[in-house]
Amino acid sequence: MNYYFIACRSGKEEKTKAHLLRLFAREMGEEFDVQIYIPMREMIDRRKGKKIMNNRPILPGYLLAASEEDLSLYIQDVRRVVSCYGFLRYVDRSITLRGVDYAYAAWIMHNKGTIKPSRAIFKKGEPIKIIDGPMKDFFGTIVAVDYRHSRATVEFEFYDVIRRVSMPVEFIESDGSIGDVM
Repeated sequence: MNYYFIACRSGKEEKTKAHLLRLFAREMGEEFDVQIYIPMREMIDRRKGKKIMNNRPILPGYLLAASEEDLSLYIQDVRRVVSCYGFLRYVDRSITLRGVDYAYAAWIMHNKGTIKPSRAIFKKGEPIKIIDGPMKDFFGTIVAVDYRHSRATVEFEFYDVIRRVSMPVEFIESDGSIGDVM
């Protein structure tokens, strides 16, 4: 599977995704096998003391495309799509993801584009331990934990830049019983 990141106008990801899917369906015909996701994270927010689940983009302004076909034939077509800036490219002008970028894209695709809260055990003074969920096989580094808001700040490399993102985590008690420790 080949993975690609496409830059688009922030806030216009849904419309751009729809335009791109129509473009690829029209251009590729029956060979159409392109999947496009808006990488999202399901966050736990508190409003008036109640927990609410919200979806937020992990990387605002980026879409993740996957296809068995090489999409480099469509570079100019993608740039013509409304609110789309085109494929992200490496210094050598290639667009197919590789290395840690490929691993990150595969992790997002494995989770169907949305990173749901992981379950973790956390005690002050001890390292956090992810026991279940998408972050269990995450290849980034947990740099901070916001126990009250059920979040962990993680660092990962994306196109040779270290990025910090707040990811959802559901904390459970260390004795194995499920429940919030807030």
